[in-house]
Amino acid sequence: MKNHAQIAYEGHGRSALGVFLLVPNLIGYGRLALCLAAFLAWRDVPRRFMTLYLASFLLDAADGFFARVLNQSSQFGALLDMVADRCATAALLAALSVLYQTWSRQCLVLIYLDGISHWFQMCAGKCEQAASHKDAGHSALLRLYYWRPVLTFVCLFNELFLIALYASAFPETGGVGMRRLAWFSLPIFVLKQVVSVRQVVSSLEIFMKASYRARQQTQMIS
Repeated sequence: MKNHAQIAYEGHGRSALGVFLLVPNLIGYGRLALCLAAFLAWRDVPRRFMTLYLASFLLDAADGFFARVLNQSSQFGALLDMVADRCATAALLAALSVLYQTWSRQCLVLIYLDGISHWFQMCAGKCEQAASHKDAGHSALLRLYYWRPVLTFVCLFNELFLIALYASAFPETGGVGMRRLAWFSLPIFVLKQVVSVRQVVSSLEIFMKASYRARQQTQMIS
């Protein structure tokens, strides 16, 4: 017997537009709205920014939870989740490049690395016809990283490092606690960048193999 979640999902599935109304995707729209509201206040009202940004970050866990519980996973949802993540991280790094101008070039490099690594990983998943971009490649590091407990831990402290840096730039939100949090989460942040580089390398390996197979097939046909 089908449960209410499956019936609701199939009901939405009768129309292509119904995919946009799935619960996880509605949460994704909320994340984007919260991020936009947060960054409208990043320079003048840091407490409001942190509250809205952290609320958006917590919803990142909620959309995945509801996608699994309600059986409402979709390709659009996966893409929306990645776009929301990458936009939030890029905008926060851009803000940090203004607050810490000595490190502005490094922040811009990190924006580039974060965006291209995740986009390559998603394209690699499509190239391998994997169920998820998380299944693409055969790297031991990436398999460990995408194990849910590790993924949750690394992503959490990666974000906390950036938030702690942001908070430390303002008298009303900074303090010893934020500086300690930044130092504590720094190794995890560095690990996340290593993972991003590995995502790029692993994806390029997949692209090269796929291109080689395609050329072989073309030569056999001709």
